[in-house]
Amino acid sequence: MYNWVTPFKRIAYQIFFLIGCYFLFRIGFYLANFSAFNDLSINGFLRLCIYGLRFDLSAIAAINATYFLFFLLPLPLWRMPHWERVTQLLFLFCNILSFAFELSDWAYFPFSRKRSTNDVLDMIGRKGDFISLLPHFVIDYWFVPLLWIVFSVLLIVGNRFICRKTPLLKPSSSRPLTNFTFPLSGLIMTISLCLLAIRGGFQLIPINNGNALQVTESKFVPLVLNTPFSIMHSYSGKMEELNFFKNEELLHFYNPTKHYTGKTFQPKNVVVILLESFSKEYTGLGGRKSFTPFLDSLMHHSFVCQKGYANALHSAEGIPAVISGIPSLMDEPITTSTYGTDHFTSLPSELKTKGYHTTFYHGGTNGTMSFDIYAANAGFDQYFGRSQYNNEKDYDGNWGIWDEPFLQYFANGLNKMPEPFMATVFTLSSHDPFNVPEKYKNRLPKGQLPIQQTIAYTDLALRNFFETARHQKWFQNTLFVLTADHAAPSSNDPYYASLNMGAYAIPIVFYAPNDSSLKGTTDTICQQIDILPSVLDYLGYDRSFFSFGNSIFRPAYPRFVINELSGYYQWYMNGWLLTSSNFQNKALYHFDRDSLCKINLIQKEKYFADSSITPWFHAFVQWYRHALINNQLTSSIQ
Repeated sequence: MYNWVTPFKRIAYQIFFLIGCYFLFRIGFYLANFSAFNDLSINGFLRLCIYGLRFDLSAIAAINATYFLFFLLPLPLWRMPHWERVTQLLFLFCNILSFAFELSDWAYFPFSRKRSTNDVLDMIGRKGDFISLLPHFVIDYWFVPLLWIVFSVLLIVGNRFICRKTPLLKPSSSRPLTNFTFPLSGLIMTISLCLLAIRGGFQLIPINNGNALQVTESKFVPLVLNTPFSIMHSYSGKMEELNFFKNEELLHFYNPTKHYTGKTFQPKNVVVILLESFSKEYTGLGGRKSFTPFLDSLMHHSFVCQKGYANALHSAEGIPAVISGIPSLMDEPITTSTYGTDHFTSLPSELKTKGYHTTFYHGGTNGTMSFDIYAANAGFDQYFGRSQYNNEKDYDGNWGIWDEPFLQYFANGLNKMPEPFMATVFTLSSHDPFNVPEKYKNRLPKGQLPIQQTIAYTDLALRNFFETARHQKWFQNTLFVLTADHAAPSSNDPYYASLNMGAYAIPIVFYAPNDSSLKGTTDTICQQIDILPSVLDYLGYDRSFFSFGNSIFRPAYPRFVINELSGYYQWYMNGWLLTSSNFQNKALYHFDRDSLCKINLIQKEKYFADSSITPWFHAFVQWYRHALINNQLTSSIQ
């Protein structure tokens, strides 16, 4: 007689086996990224493993739901030849695939500072980048494919053992009613438990990545989550409106509509140079060893923001922040989100109203990070990438054209543009895999990290660009803005390695060769989204425009910096750093005195936080969501 309990025993054993695998994954992730969690005790880690069980069960249930359904269907499928083998192959395929994402994150985490989200699927979808870079990743992070093979074999062998311990027999054809009702009841019970596990319990709202913040502080959230769960729960979809204030009350705290007066418009050329991963740490501003002698020398003749910060940690988020003044406050870049087709303010679109010609240059393969799509949406007239450069001898073998020749190509391209023009170039050589041309490997300084020599190489390329540019007729009539797309993905310094403001610290430099007044430094905090209004203010732009940031060249209140990572907000204002999850204040630091954020003052200063900081943060995010949801990034709330 066939025992209908046996299939459910098999599923139970398989789930317990997978739980064990995810426990080993968590240990491996912790050891592979120990420097990020070195202040966590063994007891603290084990406690996080217990908390993580809820997220592991959710991921396991979601990944295997289809398998559970097919395996337990109360239909005479067991009469079909090889049906059991088909279902077990489905089980192995789904879980081996999920293992690949989990193990890949052991190497990717140092760059993203978070568990991978749906943006990793977007990267894989860009087949050109993914395929060309895959050999490099396999070689540099050889332990990832090796461990994937080991765990895949472990799963195959373990599942074979489980199947032998739970042999299935075909149901008796003489008892059709029993053969249907018993397994149907079991299927309903299994699916119910599966749904319960997926949603993480009986609570009203299913769990998501943000729930990890309920059991630990933000820097340990990656240890609570697992990568398959993070990817499945990071599709931001459509945001919900916030209603902290009535519309008329919002203007008391913040107004994104800017209209600068008191100046005559000067049609200067504008050149924005975005430097890949140029952390403040590696420049003369960082207080450590500098790898940017040319940029340091240029800053002596420029207006320099000593407290400059990025609004995100990724290129696809940093470029819209600089060019369009839009911070990234979602799990994915605005360019690939639901709101990617919104009309938005940008430097090229605003300056085209003044007769400017506009171009965007990036030496990467056309389509990389969808920069060409963003450039078109932002209003750039032309896009120049690797295809337009059309000289593969300067290809670096990974991302695109080496910075030195491509910046010369950029300089020559500017010579062909009618004035006034607005042009942007984004470098790429200081990106993982952190290579420099062979002729510079023994000439440029090396540091403790591979990225530091590539920073020195891009600085050399920058020197050569300005040497070429200063002899051109347009040079003296140009405002140059130099900044980073984001800070470097790794650091040995506790301030810059933290996920607090140090991880976002970048140079922001304004240089105008013929303007002796545009020199000096400022201690006023400045962020990427302040660049757009600052440029328009400097030029004397006399029209109203929409901007989330503020001009660095005139007083503004509030003066702030905002960023977000995995639902965790940071709001830096008046020397205080407020952190928030689900708009519930989690920590308050006097950042100007406690830059490593060791003393949480949220309980002691709760009234101050609630009355003097939180309202401005809430008002800003309310504006942000309303503008994106209602496609009002070029106008104020009506």
